[in-house]
Amino acid sequence: MDRLNQGTNIFKMILMAIVAGVSSNSSFANISQNEHNELRKELMALQKEVQNLKNENSLQLHSAPSMSMIEKKRFTEVNIYGFIRADATYQATGASTMYNNINAIPLKNTHEEYKQRDRFRATAAATRIGANFRTETPVGEIKGKIETDFFGGATRDQFRIRHAYLTFDKWLVGQTWSNFIAPEYLPETIEPASYVGGSLLRVPVLRYTDKITDQTSFVISIEDPKYTAATDPDNEMRLPAFVGRINHNFDNGSLISGRSFLAEKKTANDEKLAWGIGLGGKYLISPHTMLKADYYHVKGDGRFLAWSNSGYALDINNQMHENEFDTISLGITHKFNPKLRSTIGYGYMKANDRNTFAHLKYDDNTQNKQLWQGWANAIYSPFKSIDFGLEYVYGQRETFNDQTGVDNRFNMMISYDF
Repeated sequence: MDRLNQGTNIFKMILMAIVAGVSSNSSFANISQNEHNELRKELMALQKEVQNLKNENSLQLHSAPSMSMIEKKRFTEVNIYGFIRADATYQATGASTMYNNINAIPLKNTHEEYKQRDRFRATAAATRIGANFRTETPVGEIKGKIETDFFGGATRDQFRIRHAYLTFDKWLVGQTWSNFIAPEYLPETIEPASYVGGSLLRVPVLRYTDKITDQTSFVISIEDPKYTAATDPDNEMRLPAFVGRINHNFDNGSLISGRSFLAEKKTANDEKLAWGIGLGGKYLISPHTMLKADYYHVKGDGRFLAWSNSGYALDINNQMHENEFDTISLGITHKFNPKLRSTIGYGYMKANDRNTFAHLKYDDNTQNKQLWQGWANAIYSPFKSIDFGLEYVYGQRETFNDQTGVDNRFNMMISYDF
């Protein structure tokens, strides 16, 4: 570019000199014919050099990629999201924790029940922050998610990673929802821990998704069992869980899905095959009213569904005896206007009380023959990013030896989304 500017300036100076000479008859008369011809040759040579410089610079500008193209190839889109949330609860009777713990609420007429009556608690532990990523590569688009909150640990107030995964084409690898559960079919609640019939299980997973038709898809996955001593005493499992799911979308916006899993159960002395099925969906009754329902039957596993019993019990010979149970959740949400909606929901779990597991756990008050909870809420959104919620919940648990405990409380919530 500097050479081009220099040549252009010289060319202009010579032209100015010639014009000046032509305009002065006395100066022009002093120039011989030979000098005139020589000057003309130099002028033509310089003009040619300037033109070559212009052509060379033009070629470089057209052949080099623009800065925007370079940036686009290296660019990763990042979308930060989340919410700041405060929760409070007034508990007439119920658990010793801030959030739902229906399977372990104090039994009636015990010291613990009296101790937990008329309690007010508040926290911001459900506050959440996450980021979605998207990068274009020569082999295709890679997406990812990282999502965290402060809802971890036994006390529900520790930092944890909710989701952390990558997706490429039809594959997903990382930690996210188990493929067997369907949180999207649990009736809406402001309870972060969900109610009976729901689950929030997130596990390390390798997942493949594909379509059968435009409206029907299937998902298969292998998942880390994430077994604990509470759900699987004396476990020595070697294999991941194998999970399958099929989804169907209807033209009116309704959805339905069927799920199943198989998982190894192994101790030092015995082994079994746990299994389960799930069926649920949501039905759009009207543009403003949605019905949700979900059903599960599980044998030998206590980790997929929240609030269920241990997966199995061991007898005096260390032989395994599996728990078997059914759960159902059902609820309806109505949107009164763009700012106000309300949900009425119900969840129920019933364990088989006639098998060996129930006999072994007859006097174990940490295991339950049945659980149920009903709730009603209203959520008001005066502005796009602000939600206020109020919810009443009443529930009960019953042990295998027929003792009961009651959960009776109000939940309140305010949330700011960003």
